[in-house]
Amino acid sequence: MKHSRLRFAGSFGLALPLLIVLLSLVGYVVTSETIRRDRDSDASRRVEVDTVGAQVILGRARAYVVGLGNILAGEPVPGQQRFVQLAGGTAGGVGLLDAMWVERIPGFARSTYEARVGAPITRLTPAGSFKPAPPAASYLAATFTTNGSPELPPGVDVSRWPALATAIRDRSSASAVSASELGSLGGRPGFYLLKAGSFGHGPNSRGYLVVFVPQGWLTASTGGDPRRLAVSLDGRHLEGFDSSPARSASFGTLGRRWRIDVATAPLTGFQTLLPWLAIAWPIAAALIAVLVVRGIARRRRAEREVERIFDLSLDLLCIAGLDGRFKRVNPAFERTLGYTTQQLLSRPFLDFVHPDDRARTVEAMEMLERGEKLVQFENRYMCGDGSARWLQWSTRPMPDEGLLYAAARDVTDRRHAADELRETQRMVEASRDELRLLADEQAALRRVATLVAQGVSATEVFDAVAAETCELLGADSTYLLRYESDGTATVVAVNGDPGVEMAAGTRMALAGEHPASRSAPDCLAALRHLGLGSELGAPIVVEGRPWGLIVAAWTHQQPASAGAEARMAQFTELVATAVANAESRAELTASRGRVVAAADETRRRIERDLHDGTQQRLVTLAIELHLAHAEVPPELVEVRAQLAQIAERLRGATAELQEIARGIHPAILSRGGLTPALTTLARRSSVPVELDSRINGRLPDGVEVAAYYVVSEALTNAAKHAQASVVHIAVQAEDSTVALVVRDDGLGGADPRRGSGLIGLRDRVEALGGTIEITSNAGNGTSLLAKFPIEGWVAHGYGLSR
Repeated sequence: MKHSRLRFAGSFGLALPLLIVLLSLVGYVVTSETIRRDRDSDASRRVEVDTVGAQVILGRARAYVVGLGNILAGEPVPGQQRFVQLAGGTAGGVGLLDAMWVERIPGFARSTYEARVGAPITRLTPAGSFKPAPPAASYLAATFTTNGSPELPPGVDVSRWPALATAIRDRSSASAVSASELGSLGGRPGFYLLKAGSFGHGPNSRGYLVVFVPQGWLTASTGGDPRRLAVSLDGRHLEGFDSSPARSASFGTLGRRWRIDVATAPLTGFQTLLPWLAIAWPIAAALIAVLVVRGIARRRRAEREVERIFDLSLDLLCIAGLDGRFKRVNPAFERTLGYTTQQLLSRPFLDFVHPDDRARTVEAMEMLERGEKLVQFENRYMCGDGSARWLQWSTRPMPDEGLLYAAARDVTDRRHAADELRETQRMVEASRDELRLLADEQAALRRVATLVAQGVSATEVFDAVAAETCELLGADSTYLLRYESDGTATVVAVNGDPGVEMAAGTRMALAGEHPASRSAPDCLAALRHLGLGSELGAPIVVEGRPWGLIVAAWTHQQPASAGAEARMAQFTELVATAVANAESRAELTASRGRVVAAADETRRRIERDLHDGTQQRLVTLAIELHLAHAEVPPELVEVRAQLAQIAERLRGATAELQEIARGIHPAILSRGGLTPALTTLARRSSVPVELDSRINGRLPDGVEVAAYYVVSEALTNAAKHAQASVVHIAVQAEDSTVALVVRDDGLGGADPRRGSGLIGLRDRVEALGGTIEITSNAGNGTSLLAKFPIEGWVAHGYGLSR
């Protein structure tokens, strides 16, 4: 019995260690497996979360590129400063600071491009410096950059940057946002996001918006640990750890294939020690139980944390079924849409979609049912208060489970901000148009005012007013009418194609009362029989009396633009000023002409009185003295000598009187005309004269007298001051003008402002409506050009009869 008991004890003693060893081994195995599964489960959850996070971050980057591209397309004029301002102002939300605007430049257009941007096309050398790019068939030039990197100066050629150049040449990226292969910028690895579009308007607006995404940005944006999270782009490692992953997940977006790798969390010291503690039996059993309970508690705590994140997230997170119903929603749905969770779960989610967006939402659901991921999908959801909110969805389907995991963001405010920005841009453009119209109006008024100040002819002023008014008001035609004393109106200027027979010079009968007493609308009514579509008129009042009317006409019925009457009134004031000035000049010219005519008539009368009176008496006295001399006896020598001396003095006095009379008014000018008078002056001149006269017949008396005295004064000056060897005189009558040229080869240097003779000549010529120009450079002789109007030289003016 004792022996049996000893054998039992021995067997128990042997079995107990075996049991302890067995339990320790079992504890070691169970504990190790539990830890492994816990780590694998954590890696699985982590890869799902990081995958969704990466999709959301890439979606934000895509939205940033699209938004910046749209803003650039709306800009009127591209520019470096504006590009930096727009890119920098929107980059804060995503943290991407290196952006550029790339244009494809043909080789033949290189010089034009460099002149436009003010910088040469350069290339980056291996040494890190820049040098002018060699000739090539084409270039990919970075026209505008944010200067975030020293490798991005304006004009740098990126056609030798493999990743970026390949992405730009890829036709699939012509309009959508796409990502490039792995590349680098300034020694920093990364990739590029690019989108074709336009910057401003015009032939040079097309190009590519390129944004560089550096290595580490995606991990930092998702808040991941680079020691446990790795990202690959098209199978090439981009960032994070570089070892075998515990879990991986792939997705496609931006034209590339992305893979998210998650490493198993490193064993904590406790996890490393736990299996070994399980070996130490019997304490290990208790410790194992404690550790298992603690692990379960940690898992439940993690689940609670996930639940807390799910509930506290500002984004809308949900789990939905492929049957079209929500399975679970977070409180953000209630805050955003205004429905209770029960209401959201009890109805198909298509019931909450805006009717105009349901067709697109159904198409998106079909894509998800095929297992395709959906990123950056936007639609409108109806709220409980009847309003609509824009939601942007990123969804991952689980076809095997029949579920959808989705995250949505309320982008209503962003869309409203974009709409407000577009409205602001429209208002700015409208303000620019108003300022441009005001500037055009002031420029037109300045041009007309300049013509008025220069004293140009009436026709030029009237034509300018008609043309400027037509262009400024956008009218089909404009007319300038002058009231006549017989109850008619004369068209003095026309601009445009009125489609009716009403050319300049046309006289129009305005029935009824005198047109000068009519208002502008009454006169317009009298013009409507001409077939004009719509008209707008403004009266022209000169010194308180109606002078005429300016009319703007359109061939079709249409309202005049705002402020058109005020703009026309400003032109009528300029016309009135021009007419008043012209009438004053005409009156002054007529007065001067009358003074000159009266002076010439007085000269002619004095010359006639001297010739017919005093000169004839002196001649008679000379004859009588000659007869008396003949009757004196020869022996009275002294008397005969005295009589002879008296007769000689009398002949001298007679010659002097003839010279005085000729100076007052040459008789030959009255009897023979201008050519014989000039021939006489040439013969009497002390300086040789070459005369070329091409005048047939007689000219008006005032013109002949003025031309005679101009030549006489010029010959006198040449003889006294010029020391000339010859004087050339040419006179010619063409159409309604007489041109007189007097030129000598003397010393020159004559100043028309000094000397009363030249000043008097200028007054005489201008009194007849003519002009006189004197050119006298030192050493080159003196040249005088005078022009006289043959007809209507007494008075000319704006609207005056000739």
